Amino acid sequence: MLVDDQQACDYHVASRCVRRAWLCGRDKRSGRDYSHRRRWLVERILMLARCFAIEIYAYAVMSNHFHIVLHYDPNASLAWSNEEVAHRWTEAFPPKVRRGDDFDAAKAAARALLLGDPVRLARARRTLGSLSHFMKHLRNSPQSHA
Repeated sequence: MLVDDQQACDYHVASRCVRRAWLCGRDKRSGRDYSHRRRWLVERILMLARCFAIEIYAYAVMSNHFHIVLHYDPNASLAWSNEEVAHRWTEAFPPKVRRGDDFDAAKAAARALLLGDPVRLARARRTLGSLSHFMKHLRNSPQSHA
């Protein structure tokens, strides 16, 4: 699929599992139940959409693939303030903290570091304004799916 990175547009995107892997529901071949992944995937779609230059119209999560109908505006991130970019970035990619550490303080520190580094801030803005990166981070989460 070609994505226009200059013009706002509506897209239907889909992503399929490979090698007969099961996304969610009960795998008839192995008998394993992956139903818990459906809720996780829906939550991840909606959370990332709040952070990226994406608006979700509809989605469907099937046993081995998912579909999303969305509006993508590649220029939306250019209008965000630096503070908004930093906030969206730390929401999408929260800092890792050790048990007992203050999570909110860690997020505030991560935002401050990002705001203090114009090169990283520009990279974060480009990433949050990219449909390709949205799909990449949706599919390749640091969270375990097992």
